[in-house]
Amino acid sequence: MSRPAGNIQLKSARVAAGYPSQQALADALGVGVRQVRRWESEAPPWPQPEVGQALSRLLGQDLEALGFISPTGVTPGRGRRSALATVAAAVGLAAVPTQAAAVLQPASVVADFEAVTRSYRRLYWSVAPAALHPSAMAHAALGLVLLSETAGQTRRGVAAALAETYLLVGRIEFFDLREPDHATQTLLRALQAAGEADDPLLGAAALAHTAFIPAWGGRRDEAIERMVAARTYARRGSASAELLAWLDAVEAECETRCASPALLRPVLPAAPPRPTAAAPRPLPAHPARPDTQEAGRRPRP
Repeated sequence: MSRPAGNIQLKSARVAAGYPSQQALADALGVGVRQVRRWESEAPPWPQPEVGQALSRLLGQDLEALGFISPTGVTPGRGRRSALATVAAAVGLAAVPTQAAAVLQPASVVADFEAVTRSYRRLYWSVAPAALHPSAMAHAALGLVLLSETAGQTRRGVAAALAETYLLVGRIEFFDLREPDHATQTLLRALQAAGEADDPLLGAAALAHTAFIPAWGGRRDEAIERMVAARTYARRGSASAELLAWLDAVEAECETRCASPALLRPVLPAAPPRPTAAAPRPLPAHPARPDTQEAGRRPRP
């Protein structure tokens, strides 16, 4: 006799959201593993209201889509609107998707999307910024699609890689293409994606990058305000000595730029020179997630 399949909808959503075992999901929800086993049985009991809402948010689908049959015919509300999404809407940004699609991507999509993100960061060493920019933007657009098709840990992993992609695009727009207005919008999107990833170190990196823009315009108070916010984010995570040193370097550069309006260089930085074998253009990676020896460096104006 074949073994009962159980609640396939819930099991599939659990694995797709990055929880490979029932115990992993139980830990994320703060319930016992026996409860998760009951939910994945042939006749899953309807969860208690608070737990059911948490389960729906975590896996990105309503309870009925997860294989539960409502005893009342009422399905709890889905989704959430984060504070960062509210801020993004206030400044005219398209909010990062918060709803999962009916069909979720597998957990492996995180590694695939991250791999492409790392490739774009490596390409910055050698590819002309104007040529790299549209492709990197297209990669970010793909990330937004994936956010709507993932949930749980998988979604947070995609959001983190999306934040790194926006950081790369924002750096190109400011340091290379000399488009500060576009860079501001892109870096705010990086901050929003970092919030969706629940990654305060990525948030600190995004905020510190935004400080360059007012500093190059001589607006010291605005630049320092953003650096204070960046340090606040850094304190929320386990900031490495490298990240803290990088924040010090960014703040020092901002102070130098704003020391005296008469001594300021042009508001916009000159495009960095083309890389050579002796002096390659620094990789625009931030030190929140260093993956090269140049992780803490930035293009010199």
